[in-house]
Amino acid sequence: MDMKTYKSCLLITLLMIVVMPTFAQTVHIEYSEKINTDVPTQLSLKLDNKTYLKIDVEADLSSKKTAVFNFYTAKNGDVTKFDMGIPAQMSGISIKNKEGMSIEVMMKQQLDSVALSFAVDGRVMDLMIPRNYTIPFPEGRTCNYIPMETYLDQAMDVNDEIPIFAVTGGICGAMDFMGTPMFTQDYCGLRDKHQHPKEWINIDDVHNYCFYTIEFH
Repeated sequence: MDMKTYKSCLLITLLMIVVMPTFAQTVHIEYSEKINTDVPTQLSLKLDNKTYLKIDVEADLSSKKTAVFNFYTAKNGDVTKFDMGIPAQMSGISIKNKEGMSIEVMMKQQLDSVALSFAVDGRVMDLMIPRNYTIPFPEGRTCNYIPMETYLDQAMDVNDEIPIFAVTGGICGAMDFMGTPMFTQDYCGLRDKHQHPKEWINIDDVHNYCFYTIEFH
């Protein structure tokens, strides 16, 4: 092997050493609102005002043992993390699948109160995070809340605290329809900004909301 070929091989090897671990630790998230059930059940969920979201987290979790879920509230322009008062590892769940995790959320709204139930990797679980709470409506109106995807443009890895979904009414606006004021809710306009939910408090007409994150330990 001549010196030029040797240097080329050495450069490729060094690049693989630097790039491969970074690629392996990148977290990729897919969302789905489709429920694999029969039509009568879907109709019943609709009548009960229930909404569903599935979050598939794909990552190399071979170096991690525990997944910890966090809960944040955004009210009156302030973002606050809910503190369980116990070590994070004690409130987490064991990671069974080292290639990722599937999280399913079912949410029911009644007036300004929401209740959520969770399943992780096909098992219904009582996670140690708030699952029943009130999100005050904007003054003088009501909102329909949904579990919303929290897309980000920047790459996240397994050592980051990653937002997985939010409970929000979107961007709440108003319009005049033939002389009659009408209230509007723009979910897509908020979702498609691809901003971290902690930054949504800076967006006009985004009112109180909550969001969840996940960490791997």
